[in-house]
Amino acid sequence: MIESEDPLGSLVARSVGGDVQDVRAEELAVEDGLERKRLRFVRDGRATTALFERSPRGVVLEAQILPFLARKTANVPRVHSRGIPPPHTSLGPWLLLEDLSETAGACDGEAADVIRAKIAVERAVAADGPALRALGVPVRTPLDVVRQESGDANAEEAAVELAAWPVALVHGDLTCERARRAERGVVLVRWSAAHLGCGLLDAVRLAADLRERGRTRDADGLVETYVAESGGPADDALVRAAKRVDALLRNARRA
Repeated sequence: MIESEDPLGSLVARSVGGDVQDVRAEELAVEDGLERKRLRFVRDGRATTALFERSPRGVVLEAQILPFLARKTANVPRVHSRGIPPPHTSLGPWLLLEDLSETAGACDGEAADVIRAKIAVERAVAADGPALRALGVPVRTPLDVVRQESGDANAEEAAVELAAWPVALVHGDLTCERARRAERGVVLVRWSAAHLGCGLLDAVRLAADLRERGRTRDADGLVETYVAESGGPADDALVRAAKRVDALLRNARRA
């Protein structure tokens, strides 16, 4: 392993291992509040890239849980390294990740693959609730989500019904934009809104995104796939309740 005198080069060399040379940083546009850089380098004679992302100060959830998830499942980005500065510093936490920015969007193919990837993540950590909570993943019931986002009485009524759905790890913002297609399969990115709660809301959120793209049949099939394969109850009333909650949440966020 060759370490550059440049701090960024040294970080890459320590993180990815091997013979690392010619590290160059490409500034990317801020996305979802994240400072982003694409790092181009040569590793063992082969040109490759990694993605450096720094969250705002105090926003630590993704840096806490993504390394844990990456050890459990192939359906999240691979993590080369991370840093969580002490609370008194001005800098936020960072992650050095595999670069998926130029891979195809997963919804461009079979949309059901995306929800199956989400089910795979849920199953991978199904027994890890205490560990996830220790890492800072909050417990947010559908009612908690509604009260935080909208406070709509109609949404609260539907949210109460969703208490019957089994608790799982929720992505919190599952859209086509958050799903990439790598060689190993679908990879879900951006876990900063993750919580323990109602996974059915992820499915209906993704389905709503597909409908907005004119793919109504795929949207309906995706929800059916999630209900059939996730282990939740096959109850149409719960699906209708989840759709009502999601619609009201999306309207509240657009307001």
